[in-house]
Amino acid sequence: MDLKELLKTLCEAFGPPGFEDDVRAIIREQITPLVDSIEEDAIGNMTGWIKGKSEDVVMLDAHTDEVGFMISHIDDKGFLRFAPLGGWDARQFPSARVTIRGKDGYLHGTIGFTPPHITKPEERTKAIPPEKLAIDIGVKSKTEAEDMGIRPGTPGILDGNIVELANNRLLGKAFDDRAGCAALIYILEQIKGQKLPFTLAFNFATSEELGLRGAKVSAFRIAPKIALVLETTTTGDFPGVPADQSPCEMGKGVAITVADRTMVTSPRMVRFLQEVATERNIPHQLKQPLFGGTNAGEIHLSRSGVLTGVLANPSRYIHGPSSILDFGDFEAKIQLALAALEEIPKRLM
Repeated sequence: MDLKELLKTLCEAFGPPGFEDDVRAIIREQITPLVDSIEEDAIGNMTGWIKGKSEDVVMLDAHTDEVGFMISHIDDKGFLRFAPLGGWDARQFPSARVTIRGKDGYLHGTIGFTPPHITKPEERTKAIPPEKLAIDIGVKSKTEAEDMGIRPGTPGILDGNIVELANNRLLGKAFDDRAGCAALIYILEQIKGQKLPFTLAFNFATSEELGLRGAKVSAFRIAPKIALVLETTTTGDFPGVPADQSPCEMGKGVAITVADRTMVTSPRMVRFLQEVATERNIPHQLKQPLFGGTNAGEIHLSRSGVLTGVLANPSRYIHGPSSILDFGDFEAKIQLALAALEEIPKRLM
């Protein structure tokens, strides 16, 4: 398996919250020969199961969705108004290229805005609210747009193909959290044929970007004893950002979450992950609290509680079409997850 190609394929797929069909299709093709069974629930979570010697379940989780948008209105000239899906920064939108799912395939366009020639100087220094922007797909009328299958509720994303940069870094969209999905697939391949002391559930969750919705449903169904969430997290290692406002840094290895806005990680889990990483010489760092949130926020509260940890690869400019990921950090995340699976029966169960 070419891990970089797998990551590229997953990241370039279309998959805003609730519309991750293409992503699930890629994942299903990859994991079918690697698991004992696959189940998909009513809202779009997909879980691959590997039966172990025990019925105790260890859950590995990553979410399939990316931040996106939904068409909210079409005007008479065919311009499309839209509503963001997920935690967007409005500064990302003006002049961004978009992909929209029409009835016969994908359509392309751009988010238009008033040009500088006819705006006031003070207007050019302010972020434009999404409700004042419109998408231009080249049509001339509302009827033409509707004939293409565009209507309120039609989903879309900002474009961002994956390209390689210097120092083994990648530029593109949807590392949050297709990097987690790629990691889960790779881990499945690495453990293929092993008889594990516990049952493993590889959960590919829907709609994390809309409030951890998929994780709430899937954690209840899976009923894990222990869970590891594999994520992509934001960094602040950029000029002008104070050190106390930088959750973690690229190039320093996998980030272990101590606490975020959705969970205070059990000290037992943090200590376990640090010890394993140190013993295996895996580059790692602690993510500074209290930034962001992950599916762990719902998983650790499920049923009578789940011992849950979060492993994340840092990424600059997250929740945008031009994020940057350090491939070495990504590999460190996978290494620590694999090592943790080996050590869980000895130290946590």
